[in-house]
Amino acid sequence: MIRLRKGNPPAILVEKAAEWTAEYLAALVAGGEIPETVRRRYRHEDVKAAIREESHSKCIYCESPVDFGQTDHILPVSKCPHLVVDWDNLALVCTECNTHKKDYHDTSLPLINPYVEDPADFLIFLGPLVMAVAGNQRGQTTQRQIKLNRPALLERRQRRLEWLEPLLHQWASQPPGTLKDLLKETILEEARDDKEYAATVRACLATAKVV
Repeated sequence: MIRLRKGNPPAILVEKAAEWTAEYLAALVAGGEIPETVRRRYRHEDVKAAIREESHSKCIYCESPVDFGQTDHILPVSKCPHLVVDWDNLALVCTECNTHKKDYHDTSLPLINPYVEDPADFLIFLGPLVMAVAGNQRGQTTQRQIKLNRPALLERRQRRLEWLEPLLHQWASQPPGTLKDLLKETILEEARDDKEYAATVRACLATAKVV
């Protein structure tokens, strides 16, 4: 999980958010099943495109690349229906993280929101593992609720580190000069926001003293 920056809302939300929210809340009060055309408006193609761009086509929680991810609510609509199409409450989340997150909502112990706070203040990345900062309850809650150390994630992060390892050895063995500088530049490219598991890679590079 890395720090993200919320972009500007797409034009469709600027124009329609208030209207769509009012219709959704009215349908909720009326009872019965809410029509899909009212309930799923936050999945409008322009909204999904904007969310994908700002999250670098990665899940905001686990940083896995998402081809057909879900436009999800950071705070669940079941608890915060007035935020159904609120731009700040919409994010790209992979199916696995969304399944584990469920309708979790605790105002006294919220999950980390990478759009408004730096996950590095709550989480530590050790090899493929994600751990909470000692004594940090929000880091611990986020890690456990979303299951950031589920086996498939550990395997993918480990593969990422194994791919990086030869480059690090080559860089470390080079004397100062042009080649070493070029290798460092190549390595640092792998820690960019748009790269898979950037938080894991950055922690590895800090340990190797590349950054």
